[in-house]
Amino acid sequence: MGNKMSRRRVVVDERYTRPQGLYPQWDIDLRKLRSLILDAKLAPCYRGEDESASDLEDCPICFLYYPSLNRSKCCMKSICTECFLQIRPSLSTRHSQCPFCKTSNYSVEYRGVKTKEEKGMEQVEEQKVIEAQIRMRLQELQEDAERTKKKQALSFRYTAEDDEFVSSQPSSSVLAGTQSTYSRRDSVENYDLDLEDVMVLEAIRRSLQ
Repeated sequence: MGNKMSRRRVVVDERYTRPQGLYPQWDIDLRKLRSLILDAKLAPCYRGEDESASDLEDCPICFLYYPSLNRSKCCMKSICTECFLQIRPSLSTRHSQCPFCKTSNYSVEYRGVKTKEEKGMEQVEEQKVIEAQIRMRLQELQEDAERTKKKQALSFRYTAEDDEFVSSQPSSSVLAGTQSTYSRRDSVENYDLDLEDVMVLEAIRRSLQ
């Protein structure tokens, strides 16, 4: 019978094989967690630091800094072990989504401390993302400026048309004068008509006497 090769176990301080109290412990199998850490399947549960350093990595979930982190298999995003346990507390095979890219069946792997090459590649990728976001923002600002310019042009055109319409209409003084002339003419005509009626009625009255 051949010798069965056992998985290499790393030397980890025993205190880093269990959670450091970042979150309340609910359904965590501490024995299984310890075994996964010693088998280098999960990163040790280091205590997170509040301040950054050149030899530390930041977890984008808890925003603390650690000597090393796990890698998401789907998108390679880093995550500390205690944050990972919040997503899969029982360390079972139950389905869960990646907190970064929403891929199902979320799982991680531990590769140890990042090399300088890996850190350099990550910085390049982050720079590309930042540049893409800047381009998108500039495009949005340009589109907003074009929409504002079109609105101003339409508003100016409508204002000019309104001014032209108003200038083509008779002024209020002209209208008032015209109405006054018509009123006087109507009064004279009504006066003449009333005088004739009176004279006719007077003639009829006299003829009846």
